[in-house]
Amino acid sequence: MVFTGLAKYHKEPYPEISPKLPEVSQEGRTILITGGSDGIGLATAKAFVAASAKRIIILGRRAEKLDVAVVELVKEAASTGSPTVTEGRVCDVSDLESTASLWSSLRDDGIVVDVLVLNAAAVGAIKPLTEIGRDNILKDFDLNFRTNLDFTERLYKQEGKGAGGRKVVVGVSTLAIYLWNLVNDRPSYGPSKSAGTLILQQFARAFKPEELQVSVVHPGAVWTEGMKEAGGTEGMYKFDDVNLPAHFIVWSASPQAEFLHGRLIWANWDINELKGEAFRKQLDENPNLLTVGVEGLSESKNLPTV
Repeated sequence: MVFTGLAKYHKEPYPEISPKLPEVSQEGRTILITGGSDGIGLATAKAFVAASAKRIIILGRRAEKLDVAVVELVKEAASTGSPTVTEGRVCDVSDLESTASLWSSLRDDGIVVDVLVLNAAAVGAIKPLTEIGRDNILKDFDLNFRTNLDFTERLYKQEGKGAGGRKVVVGVSTLAIYLWNLVNDRPSYGPSKSAGTLILQQFARAFKPEELQVSVVHPGAVWTEGMKEAGGTEGMYKFDDVNLPAHFIVWSASPQAEFLHGRLIWANWDINELKGEAFRKQLDENPNLLTVGVEGLSESKNLPTV
């Protein structure tokens, strides 16, 4: 589908999404990032440092990787004069006991999360669907779907001082939720990521952005260690700069992006064009635009007659 008003396609960060802009400042806010020890997650943490976040907590399964990442973030804050305090916490976000322990420890430490970035993902096995095995497929859904549900619910239900006010969820999605042949060799990836995107859009339908703002971002084609582990090669494509989605995510976590509440947006798209009259008109006229559904059918045009 071609969207009216969207012509530019970015592959690198640009001034209008700089995390240093006052209108996207994260001053006084606590940020929690899943899959934050490398790749897009770590780049996003650095962008929140630039946006002067009060505290950044990155999550990962391996303590040694988290330790290295935190050292990088501390150096980043020191070199830029940012007040951000950073820490890493070991957590398997696909495991309910591990996540329950994490959120309990945050509560016990008096920490209230303001912005949740759901970046961790399972890419699925390279096997025919009938050979992956039911339990392995469900593990992909545990990470790509259930984690989004679990963490967003826990974010909203936080208690204690600072628990009120606007909370923000930024879900890192993928174009594989609608380009089914893109990763045909990993048949559980698209469906599980599609389900994870859909549940975030359900939260967006349930809450106004002033209470719980939901942003869903396709990060673009970024070379990461995770892509390498999935079998990719750095020379297979002219990849996007990892700082493009990182900066876009910070912008998406600001009130500047509340008009995109619940919609799937590419980090490559230009924010000035997104805010332009032509594109905004399409959003206003079609509440299902850029949401998960059935191609050719929508609530607005296909309501059953009685």
